[in-house]
Amino acid sequence: MKHTARPSRLFPACLPLLALIVLPACSKTGDAPTANQTSVTAAPPAAERYLGETPPKYTPQLFAPGLISTDAVELNSVFSPDGREFFFTRLLEGPDEQEGYPGRTRPILHHAVYENGAWSEPRPLRLFPGAPDAWAADMVVSPDGGQLYFMGAHPVDAGASRSDLNLWVSRRVDGAWAVAEPLPAPLNTEANEVYSSMVADGSLYFSSNRPGSLAQTGTDLYRAQRLADGTFGDPVHVGPPISGTHGVGDTFVAPDESYLILSSRGLGGKGGGDLFVSFRQGDGGWGAPLHLGSDINSEIHEYCPTVTPDGRYLFFSRRRSEPADSGWPGVVEGDVFWVDASVIERLRPESSRSR
Repeated sequence: MKHTARPSRLFPACLPLLALIVLPACSKTGDAPTANQTSVTAAPPAAERYLGETPPKYTPQLFAPGLISTDAVELNSVFSPDGREFFFTRLLEGPDEQEGYPGRTRPILHHAVYENGAWSEPRPLRLFPGAPDAWAADMVVSPDGGQLYFMGAHPVDAGASRSDLNLWVSRRVDGAWAVAEPLPAPLNTEANEVYSSMVADGSLYFSSNRPGSLAQTGTDLYRAQRLADGTFGDPVHVGPPISGTHGVGDTFVAPDESYLILSSRGLGGKGGGDLFVSFRQGDGGWGAPLHLGSDINSEIHEYCPTVTPDGRYLFFSRRRSEPADSGWPGVVEGDVFWVDASVIERLRPESSRSR
């Protein structure tokens, strides 16, 4: 898909993206990359709130064509709670040692910052120790804006020869995103932990294929309660009808935990993976996942759901692989879309509308 760039609203002094990719991210191992620094500034005015894009109605629209959604493969779409930062993932060309994937692309965190009255160019956000171009995706910002959680494929121990997929956290220190650290066990295990979602009390949902999961392929959903001392309790399995043999992919959970949106290949639908919504029931359990419909879902793969902090827009990613069943190794196209979040409420049962 070719994407037509719209007139730029970017800060004119920003460096071209190509230059940012090839410049070193930090001067020495362990330093916070300079590109991670953000200045204190007011939140964007209404006209600039979503990178200056015109909000969509009830049909999904490509987000920021030519800037965020380009001829590269993009996924993820997360605004910080104050609306001043936008995070996403772009696949960059280069060596890729992640087991089971081709050696031509790596998913790398990117972000754009609203500062000095305009949005910056999107920049790679290298947060691992030493700032390598290692796998990083699936980010979420804590409600207070002070922590950035993401999925990474980078050794959690010095000298390790292989990296499974783990959850990492970077903390904002003096206005910069600091070098990330892996979350401790039992949040991370020798299995894969991916796609976290944080709710209003700071508790963390994430997906994992750890022992005890029900999924025949893929992952199940888990929840770790935020404790009074700021740490997390042991992850608790979120059972049926959410987790099951069908497998749970990327999952967004509303801040008040009144609903969640998940991607799944095994629940039926139109394509390789579709988006479903489940609403909290009166007894505290989750309702059966409901298909978000053909306006959202297509014959290809929908994933990475999230809702903006103001609750107004649903963002998600869409990708195409060749052949269709080849998944990430065969991905040839991927973009970010957004749509009015009322498409979620239209499916809410009357019995859960009071939540």
